[in-house]
Amino acid sequence: MTNVFRSGPARRVSSAIRDATRPIHKPLQLVTNNAQPTALYVIRLTLTAMAAYTIATLLPGQVAKPLLAPLTALLVLQFSMIETIRAAGRRIASVVAGVLIAVLLSMTLGFNVWTLGAAIAAALVFGHLIRLGDAILEVPISAMLIFALGAQTEAGAIDRVFETIIGAATGLISGLIASPIHVRPAAAEVDDLARRMGGLLERMAKGLEEGEEGRRAEAWVKESRVLSREIQDVDQSLDRAEESVRLNPRAQGQVQKAVSLRNGLETLEHIVLTMRGLTRSLADRAVQPHLQGAAYEHEERQRLAATLCELSQGIQCYGRLVSADVSGDADEYDDSLERHLRQGRAQRDRFAEVLRPEVGVQTAEWRLHAEMLVHLDRIMDLLQSESRVRARERNQRRRRTRRQFVPTPSLRTRAFRRRGRVS
Repeated sequence: MTNVFRSGPARRVSSAIRDATRPIHKPLQLVTNNAQPTALYVIRLTLTAMAAYTIATLLPGQVAKPLLAPLTALLVLQFSMIETIRAAGRRIASVVAGVLIAVLLSMTLGFNVWTLGAAIAAALVFGHLIRLGDAILEVPISAMLIFALGAQTEAGAIDRVFETIIGAATGLISGLIASPIHVRPAAAEVDDLARRMGGLLERMAKGLEEGEEGRRAEAWVKESRVLSREIQDVDQSLDRAEESVRLNPRAQGQVQKAVSLRNGLETLEHIVLTMRGLTRSLADRAVQPHLQGAAYEHEERQRLAATLCELSQGIQCYGRLVSADVSGDADEYDDSLERHLRQGRAQRDRFAEVLRPEVGVQTAEWRLHAEMLVHLDRIMDLLQSESRVRARERNQRRRRTRRQFVPTPSLRTRAFRRRGRVS
């Protein structure tokens, strides 16, 4: 029996190892990817709060501990710069509103339980009027902090407002300096998704080669559904990456990379949908009565397995191509992807020829065979078109970069040239 896997036993051993470690690989990777950003976020919050408190203590006439400054800094600082700016605006608006409400009520009515209730009600109504949304509770909380800190006087209220501004400004500066950019982690997740997609096709090719497709077909259908759910997880990571580059001065050149990742993920999503149809067609064919639990005969299985093997390598190569667009070394994967697509089309053509001539076009066998060919062509067309688009975009970026470094003659030199004085 011809083996479609180039490295023979070594390839099967590595595949078995991946199958055995797959249940723990994803959780461990998630823990590793999430632990580092969380640790950095904790450090950023701590240092930002300490800096806000230190700056607030420098206010002239400061007597009480300026705890509102670090509290505001903690509430303002978010994972991304755009979220930090939004939080700063909400926090300043809510604190100023809470301070004004608390000062007005305490100066006119004094402090008692009725004043507290009136302050909370007025703060909630005001929060609804200015549409604070989820931050609406910060207005009554700020009012109660004013009561608790004993700042019902005009001078105390002004100090609290200054503390809030200091805390918000400190949070904004911290966001400008150290807001993380999540483009590279998102690129790694896209690459990992492509590896898992290619792994499914590789296992399908191995099962076809061994004649086990009838027994494993339903399991492959379930795995393709799992891949659809994993697309959503990667999509959320990419949302965070896109959010992290918005209004972030440290994210120069990262916006286009985030767009490239989004396009790559959309292509992989279309491929996953096609793979679901592919596995479903294979499972439907395996239950045909005359095939006795095997989707195809020996020669047909070998040719389909060879096609799936090339597609597996092509999808994994495409994942590396998408992630390499972020790091800037994508050229080396273009040729590999083209080679796998070329070989995949050749194997697909060989597979298309194996249908027996006596099979009529109205039979279920013929329709399922045609479905398989359509799914295979769809995957290769998606990879082909996206590969060409990416190559064209990289060439355009290179031309723009070269034009930036071409020395431009001065106006006087160009004038002399027009007059023929300078050759």
